[in-house]
Amino acid sequence: MVKLLVDHKTLLNGLNTVASALPPKTSLPSLSNILLETDGDQLRLAATDLDTTVITLIPATISTQGAVALPGKKLLEIVREFSGTDVSISTSGSRTSITCEKSSFTLPCSSRDSYPSLPSYGSETDMTSLPLDLVKKAIKKTAYAVAGASEIRASLTGLFWKLNQENLEMVATDGHRLAKIKMLEIKADSEIEAILAPKALNLLLKISSDDPVFMSTHGTQVSFRVENTSIYSRMIEGPYPPYEKVIPQSNKDVLKINRNDLFGALKRMGIIANPATHQIMFTVEHNKVILHAENTDAGEAREDIDANYDKDPLQIAFNGNLIMDIMRNMSSEMVLFHLHDSGTAVIITEEDQDSGTDYLTLVMPVRLPDTV
Repeated sequence: MVKLLVDHKTLLNGLNTVASALPPKTSLPSLSNILLETDGDQLRLAATDLDTTVITLIPATISTQGAVALPGKKLLEIVREFSGTDVSISTSGSRTSITCEKSSFTLPCSSRDSYPSLPSYGSETDMTSLPLDLVKKAIKKTAYAVAGASEIRASLTGLFWKLNQENLEMVATDGHRLAKIKMLEIKADSEIEAILAPKALNLLLKISSDDPVFMSTHGTQVSFRVENTSIYSRMIEGPYPPYEKVIPQSNKDVLKINRNDLFGALKRMGIIANPATHQIMFTVEHNKVILHAENTDAGEAREDIDANYDKDPLQIAFNGNLIMDIMRNMSSEMVLFHLHDSGTAVIITEEDQDSGTDYLTLVMPVRLPDTV
C-alpha cells in the first residue's frame, strides 16, 4: 500500500524524465509500467526496457511507505492534464487512486514484485565527473550518424565513446557517413572505451542541469548520474570498426560555402530529388556550386550558390538528406568541404570551431555512372 502527496509540477517533470525509457512496444506487460517507490521523504520513479533504465528521485510527503507499478503512458497523460497544485496518490488492493483538485482517476496497479529489479549505483570512487554541457554538445554533434536498429553489425547501432587522460572522443557511423568529435577539455584519470546505445545518450540530452554528470562502467553496463537522476544502459558488444582508416588523407581541395544557404538549397532540391536515393548533383566550379536534382516522374530542379573555390571543376553526387543532417548539426556560419575526386569520401568541417573542440564529419558520395 502507498499513500503520498506530491507537487504536481515536480511529479510531471519526474514522469517526463523516466517515461522516455518506456519501450514503444513490448511483450512483457510489466515494462509498460512506471514504478513508484517511496524512499524516506522521497519518491523514486523508474522505467526500463531492460536495456536502458532511468531512475529519478523527487520530494514528496509520504504517509504510507511502499511501492506500486502503474501504466506509464496513461499515468503521464493523466498528470499532464491536471491543473492543480498537489497530487494525491493512494493504493488499495489492485487499484490506485490519483487525485488533483476536483479531478480523480483510478488505475489498475501491480506489486513491486512484478517489476524488474533495478540497477544500483556504483561506488563513488569508480565514478568520473564530466561537464554535462560539453558531453551533451558532443552527443548532439555525433549521435545523428548512428546506424539504425536494422544494421547487421550491432556495433554500428551505438556511439563509440573513448575517454582518457587526453580527451573525450565520440564517433558515430552508419557506413555512409561518419561524425567524430574530440573534446579536449574533458579528461579522465582512467581510460574508458565503450559502445553506447543512442537511447541512453538521448535521455541524457533531456536533463537540464548545471551540475556535472558522473559516469561509471560496471561489466557490460554504463551509468550516468546527474543530481537525482540516473541512467543505466547495457553497452553494445564490439569491436567498433577501425574508423580512422576510412578518413581520407588526400582531400586537399577546399570548398567554403555558407551553411544556411546550402541547407536551404538542399531542402528545395529535395522536393524533386528521387525519393529512394535523394540524389543531388554538386557541380563545383570557380566560386560557385550548382545543385541539380532530377526525377523522371517529378521533374528537374537547379540552383546556383555562391562559394569560395579556386581548384579544378568537380562533379560529385550525394544523398542530399545526409548533407542536410550534417548542416543541421553544425553551428558555424561557413562550412568547409575537403574534396579529392567524385569517388572519394568528402570531409566536412566547420570554419569556426569552438575552442577545445576538434570536429569533423565525413560522407560518402553517390557513385556516378562511368563516363567515356
